[in-house]
Amino acid sequence: MPPATIRVKLLSEAAEYVSITHVVQRDFSLGELVEAMLPVLGKDAQRIRQILLAGTLSTGDYRFRWEPLEVGEPELEAILVTFPGPDPSRAFQPESCYLVRFRRGTETLDLLRETASRKSLFAKQSFWEGLFTLAGGNIRYADYSHADKADVFALSVNREAAELLRALLPLLKPKGAAERLERFRPEQIEWLSRR
Repeated sequence: MPPATIRVKLLSEAAEYVSITHVVQRDFSLGELVEAMLPVLGKDAQRIRQILLAGTLSTGDYRFRWEPLEVGEPELEAILVTFPGPDPSRAFQPESCYLVRFRRGTETLDLLRETASRKSLFAKQSFWEGLFTLAGGNIRYADYSHADKADVFALSVNREAAELLRALLPLLKPKGAAERLERFRPEQIEWLSRR
């Protein structure tokens, strides 16, 4: 049985020419440590057990290190069940979306709802509202993102959708964001919705 608290060393993985960083030590519960693994590993219990036993995890920003832990499968499953996961039965609700993500391959461009909802003085709709018109009810459930702690709903951008998106760009403020999105040419639009 693992201890109630686990001493974890956090090391910054920042890429800098010369970097002097202090090692930070923090106490985690097993649930908190597993939660830090979810964006990297998902709810793969076998892989999480391997990482707990290895005593190290790199998330991109930080490297976590701790004394190796042997955790039983039932105990780990009890922890994993407390975290949300994919639920394809969830209906798309535009009002619960907080971010729209444009994706091209592995590259992404994120716009917060507040940014995409800005409307110029005489505009009939905002860019955010225009995106829902563009989608026309074709948005489908894609996955649950542990990194964003949100459900992801997606729309593939075909030629027709790309033309409609280009027509919406004048609604996006500031102008620099619209220019960047035009150069980006997304293959997919994703809406993130918190539960």
